[in-house]
Amino acid sequence: MAEQYNRGRWMTPAPNGAWKLVQDSLRRSDVWARIGMFLAFTSVLYVLMMAWNPAFPYRTRVAPLRNLHARTSFEAIDRDATAAARAQAREKFPCYYVNLARPLDKISQGLIDDLFEVKQKSYAEQSTDNLWPRFLAVDPASNLPDPAEDSQKIYEEFKNALIKDEKLSAISSAVEIAISEMRKYGLLKTLEHELEDGDTETIQVYVNSIEDAVLLNVTQVRMAESLDRLRDKLIEELSRNEDTIDSPEVVADRIFNWLKPRLPITLTWDADSSASGRRRVASEVEDKYKQYMPGEPLEKLTYQGADEPIIRAMEPLDEKDIELLRAEHKAFVADQTVPQQLVRTVSFFGLFSAVAALICGYLYYRDIRLLKDFRHFTILSGLFALTLAVAWIVCLDVSSRVEIIPMVLFATIVAIAYRIELSIFLSAMLALIFSVAHGYGLGEFVILSTATSTAALLCSRIRSRTKLVYVGLVVAIAVFPMVIGVQYLLGQPFSKGLMVDASWFAANAAFAGLVITALLPFLERWFGIQTDINLLELSDANHPLLKELVQRAPGTYNHSINVASISEAAAEAIGGNGLLCRVGAYFHDVGKLRKPEYFIENQGGGENKHDDLNPAMSTLVIIAHVKEGAEMARQHNLPQRIIDLIEQHHGTTLVSYFYNRAAKQSEASDEATEVSEIDYRYPGPKPQSREAAVMMLADAVESASRALREPTPSRIENLVNDIAKSKLDDGQFDECDITLMELHVIQENLIKSLNAMYHARVKYPDQQSA
Repeated sequence: MAEQYNRGRWMTPAPNGAWKLVQDSLRRSDVWARIGMFLAFTSVLYVLMMAWNPAFPYRTRVAPLRNLHARTSFEAIDRDATAAARAQAREKFPCYYVNLARPLDKISQGLIDDLFEVKQKSYAEQSTDNLWPRFLAVDPASNLPDPAEDSQKIYEEFKNALIKDEKLSAISSAVEIAISEMRKYGLLKTLEHELEDGDTETIQVYVNSIEDAVLLNVTQVRMAESLDRLRDKLIEELSRNEDTIDSPEVVADRIFNWLKPRLPITLTWDADSSASGRRRVASEVEDKYKQYMPGEPLEKLTYQGADEPIIRAMEPLDEKDIELLRAEHKAFVADQTVPQQLVRTVSFFGLFSAVAALICGYLYYRDIRLLKDFRHFTILSGLFALTLAVAWIVCLDVSSRVEIIPMVLFATIVAIAYRIELSIFLSAMLALIFSVAHGYGLGEFVILSTATSTAALLCSRIRSRTKLVYVGLVVAIAVFPMVIGVQYLLGQPFSKGLMVDASWFAANAAFAGLVITALLPFLERWFGIQTDINLLELSDANHPLLKELVQRAPGTYNHSINVASISEAAAEAIGGNGLLCRVGAYFHDVGKLRKPEYFIENQGGGENKHDDLNPAMSTLVIIAHVKEGAEMARQHNLPQRIIDLIEQHHGTTLVSYFYNRAAKQSEASDEATEVSEIDYRYPGPKPQSREAAVMMLADAVESASRALREPTPSRIENLVNDIAKSKLDDGQFDECDITLMELHVIQENLIKSLNAMYHARVKYPDQQSA
């Protein structure tokens, strides 16, 4: 029955129209609390999603249905120009060469030693140790001293030029100065690196650290050019000492001839440092940009050699296309005016308001308890908003389809915690908002709705944690062909990208099953979710309440076991949760533990405690077992769904035995007063679910069937039908979503179960009747 909350109590709608109903609702604080919560969640999502601007609607591997053109003027990175500039920077980078100048010191000392021998020996003496040829010019053809030179004459002339410099200090100083540049910068014969390794005109030379490297032209260190400069430098320095050295040019020529073949290569290419340097200078090159104008076709940001420069329809987008589209989208967003942003803001809140109205309307007519219970309503709304926020955040990566994971998790949690139908509806609303807000269109909505609906439908019975893994696998199997079919029918080309997209969706759906399996124990604790796994754990006969029930109220325990058996079969016959009914039946009468002797099933044919009580007091004792049972259940941390069954299994039914007894006593008394039914009814609430309705009927017919002297099938059938009709006429099923057809199915199953329980047994020949 449709209801509404009015001043803390849920009343039937006023007959004077919907407008009056709205006015009355807006006067209530609880309604404004829900509106405030909606505005808070929506505002957070508004900021997170930056909903005042259009969202980026493109994904990799998804082909646009039309050629794309710039909506506004913007700049985008020109990859060709940037790559060319960076390649040029790498080519122009001077490579690092390390200078190992120590061999030059040995050369200088060897020269001075030979000069001393020249001064001390005659031409004839030096010919025996091959000293003098070291100072002669070498014929390039024979690699021998040039025969054109008059060896002895030159020797005498050279020796005479050294006489004044007794200690050769002037020559030593001149040689040191002449080769100082070589010692400082080094020598090389040819470059060790290739053209692609760096610049071939300049290099960087260092001794200890590349931070101290000196930029040099190759001609400054190449052997050929260095030898030319060395000869001139020797002449120049020796000429400064004409008072000590006679014939500076003669001395310079001889020293040069000695040094030329002995000068070492001191520069070595540092390949690793050069490679690091090339990478560094390339990274320091600023990006080159290309200007696009409104209406201009968007060109692919590819390297040189692209055959199709324009982003065309029916061609899947790659990462470079996405980069260009992001640049265009960023410029488009920057051009948004305040009026345009206001329109989008109003549209955003309008979309969320419409979805919130649909959800509240659905709950109002289909599951009003969630609308009444502010805690559960807040949890459900918060979970909805959190899922949308997470899906939005993970979707910032346009290459993966991770948004399906939080969507499937949401559908699974709601299906387990509440109802499958509610899960399907809320998941569809979630998929709708996500797809519309992102601009992804119909395909995304259908795919996400398929995944979430499949997950919800498979969560009807979760009796093992491994089933959730299979739920993820089945969702993956369903999603894979759905992605291919929907996208292809919506115009996407059948390509490798489509298969990759379908695989991504399927893999993430399967992963969601693993995630929910790991999260389930925490969700059970945080959200108070009761799965069939919890119920199976509660059905253990070693539970403290059940053990106490066996010991102190064995008749009630036996009754509870019978109710559990028949209610489970009846609930499953109408598609309800049979396990919930069975476990709820175990605990539905635990309140009788407070005063077990006041209930007939525990009296064992002995004294009836109610004989000494008036009907009103007896009624209070009987009715109290519901409230006391709920309190005991809460003390033992039983799930709320079990507590609901304890509170609702009698509804607001009349305790007819004591009511009739009170009425007869009132008629027989001198002061006859009317006995009020209200004082003899259970406090309720009436059954709020099909399972509670099944429990009510099963409890009533099992208790009543014990009073049948001969429980024949016809008597059992009449008993069940009468009790069901009386409950229906009394309005006990007005607040649950049970139908007359389902009620008929419940009756048939209860009759079948009771007949099996009280079936006639074969009488053996020697058996006497009791």
